[in-house]
Order: sequence, then structure tokens, then C-alpha cells
Amino acid sequence: MASYNKITNDEVLLLEFQERNTRDAESMFAPYNGISITEAGPEGARGELLVSTHSLNPHGLVHGGALAALADTVGGAATYAAYRQGCVTVNYSLSFLRPAGGNNQKIRCLATPVQLGNRLCVYRMSLTDDQAREVATGNFTFYLTGWMASPKN
Repeated sequence: MASYNKITNDEVLLLEFQERNTRDAESMFAPYNGISITEAGPEGARGELLVSTHSLNPHGLVHGGALAALADTVGGAATYAAYRQGCVTVNYSLSFLRPAGGNNQKIRCLATPVQLGNRLCVYRMSLTDDQAREVATGNFTFYLTGWMASPKN
């Protein structure tokens, strides 16, 4: 798997994406669930899940659904960064490699492009724990909806 260490962070884009996805933290999915985007640009995106008791399964491990939600959100941010338009997830495959213990403070996700098309794009996801161990990996496919961001006044 290719290693992407540097993402050209587009601060304007990141602020725009954060505004659209955190305008009401009580009702917006990502902030309500402790998910935030930390970097976004043409090369992909990074984000993190702040682990809380609400992120855990009955075994005290980070729930697989929380990991999938993190990957989906970061992939959506990467797609938005690449196209400046909205998207929806049409398919994903996520492989869980090792348990993400509930003692982790954050789970981090890196989304890197595999294929950027006219209507569909695919991103590879790598999720790591506080010890930088990969806990999950997968591919997410997004469909570009055509929804465009409103220009700022």
C-alpha cells in the first residue's frame, strides 16, 4: 500500500467542510459521534474519532460501526476536497485487523485516492490506534451528487 504522509491542507476548504458538517453539533452525525476532519486536500483527507463510552461495544472495544462511520466521514471529506461537490457512499469494504481497545483516546483515519472518476471515486482507508497500529483498512466508493458548495458572500 502506498504511503501518503503529506496532504496539502486547504484551510478554506477545511473550514467550509467543517461549517457544513458541524453547524449544529447536537444533530449533525459526525460531531455528535466524536468524529472530526483534521486535514483535507487534493491528496486525500485525515480525520479522527475521539473515543468515548458511546463508541464502545459490549466488550469494551471500539465498535466496528464507529470505525466505519469514521472512514465514511473522512472519505466524504476527501471527495469534497477533490471535487468541491457533495457525494454519497455507494459501497464499502472494511477489514478489521485487530481490536481497537477502549483505552485509546483517538482512532485516526487516512483516506487516499485510488481512482477519481467523473461520477464515481474510490478511496483507500487506513485506521490506526494511539500506538500507530493499523486496526482496520478498506475501500470506499462514492458517487458524486452534483451538489455544489454555495459561494461565500
